[in-house]
Formats: sequence, structure tokens, C-alpha cells
Amino acid sequence: MVDTFRMDDARTAFRGKSVVFLGDSLNRHLYQDMVTPLCSGELTSHEKLNKRGKDIPSYLNDKLVRHGDLIRGRGYKEEREMILPDCDITLRFYFLTRCWSQHLETYLRKMKDDHGSPDLIIVLSCLWDINRWGSEGIQQYRDNCGNLLRFVKTQLGARTQVMWLTCPPISVDVSSRGLVVEGMKDTHAMRFNVMEANLMVARTAASFGFDVLDLHNMMVHQVHRRQPDGLHWTQAAVRFQVNMILTHFCKSRDLRLPGTLGMLCGNRGKLLGLKENTSESENKDNKKNDINQNITNVLK
Repeated sequence: MVDTFRMDDARTAFRGKSVVFLGDSLNRHLYQDMVTPLCSGELTSHEKLNKRGKDIPSYLNDKLVRHGDLIRGRGYKEEREMILPDCDITLRFYFLTRCWSQHLETYLRKMKDDHGSPDLIIVLSCLWDINRWGSEGIQQYRDNCGNLLRFVKTQLGARTQVMWLTCPPISVDVSSRGLVVEGMKDTHAMRFNVMEANLMVARTAASFGFDVLDLHNMMVHQVHRRQPDGLHWTQAAVRFQVNMILTHFCKSRDLRLPGTLGMLCGNRGKLLGLKENTSESENKDNKKNDINQNITNVLK
């Protein structure tokens, strides 16, 4: 079940926390849409979600810290940061084309030296790993996944929680220019490689004692909310994923949820004819009586 977080709810959940997003454009969308509820409580527009790098130098309290040229290759770089001083909340984003590299190690070590270990690292890295690094990409992804988790466990310490997000389902036909390059063969098999990669990374993360949030499973029934490129998601779907992250974070730390699920259930109960402040058996009796009355009315 996924709760719904308004601005005050999101701020309460992340108050005093430092959160780092590591991943590709899918995770950048999550970072951007995490900034929005923390700062304005609204949905992030598609126009903002589809911008990257120097095309969006700042957004609400977020700013572009470091970037490279707007290329589609493996050398693309983008670092972002959002700080809310009044809530003591810091969000950071680091673009990955593979889930472990010397550049990422340098970034994490510098961040620890300058700001201390983060409270939460959210990782979503899959599509570039298995599609843009040649024939050895999948094997390297398996090794790099373990390398990243091992580094976090040994170098950042027990304070840092890792939440690895499985890659959401992609379409049969993917047209993202950053992912599909000239000469790439059999892109139709890409979605099956994603499923296998998700299984591998889930088992690996669990073996290190870290969290796995299965976006793939949760988004299978939301594919109508994918964007036309077959890879990215609409603003409503991205917010759904952000709410999943916040819900999981609160549950993992025994934090109080906003409780919107309870309100929805209460309304649904009224629609089903259930009365408030009554026991389950009384509700069943009431429902049975209503059914019998309806049958009687029909027979008349």
C-alpha cells in the first residue's frame, strides 16, 4: 500500500536528513519530483521533467552543481543539489551511466569528507549498465552492483540506508535517444534483460542487508502512464513512485505515515455500506440485512 504525502508530510519524513539519488534519467525524475513536494507540494510539470543538465540550471530550491555537455554518450555528467535550511533537508543527485566507477567513488568520498555520510542513498541504475557498455555490460553490472554496496557498507557506515529501486517496466519499442544508439540490435529483448537484471540486483542488495523497492512490480499495472518514448513516465506516475519511496522510508524507520490511506478506506467503507464505530461482525450483519431487503424488494 502506498500513502500520499503532501508538502508538510514529506518535510516531516525527511526532516534533518541527507538523501542522495544515484542513477540515470529515471532517477533524476524522481529527484526532481521529490524536490517539488518538499518546496511547493505540487506535481512536477512534464516540461521540467524532460529537461536535463544546463537546460535547467535551477528549479525551486534545486541548483545544478556540476555538468558536462548535453551529449548522449557514456561520458555525460550531471550533479544537482537542493537544500532546505529551515527543515535541515539536503537532496543530492549524481547521474550514473554505470552503477560503480572511479568517478562515483571519488564523489562519495568527497561528499563524506565535506558533509558526512548521507542518511539515505536511493539507487536506480540499470538501463545504461546493461545496454551501453558492450558485450560485457551485464557481467560488469553484476560486479559493479556488489562493489557499490560493499563500498557503502564499509566506508559510509551503518548510518547510511540504501534503497535500491528496481527498474520500472519498459516498452517493447523504446525510442529514447540516450539509450538506443545506432547499430544496437534486438531492442525488443531489452525488457527481458531488465527483468533479469532486477532479479539479480534485488538478491545482491538483500544479501548486503539493504532495502529493495520493487518499482517494476508496482508499475506493471501503470504502463498506460508511460511517456511515448517507452521508457520515462508521466508526472502522475512519477509522483506515485515518489510516494512509494516516502512510504517505504517511513515504514523502514517506524515513522508515522500521513494516514491518507485510512481516510480513503473510511470513505470506501461508507460506499460499501459499512457504518463507523461498529465491529466487523456488526458490519457483516448490516450488509446481510441490506441484501435480504433488496431481494425482498425485487420479489415484490
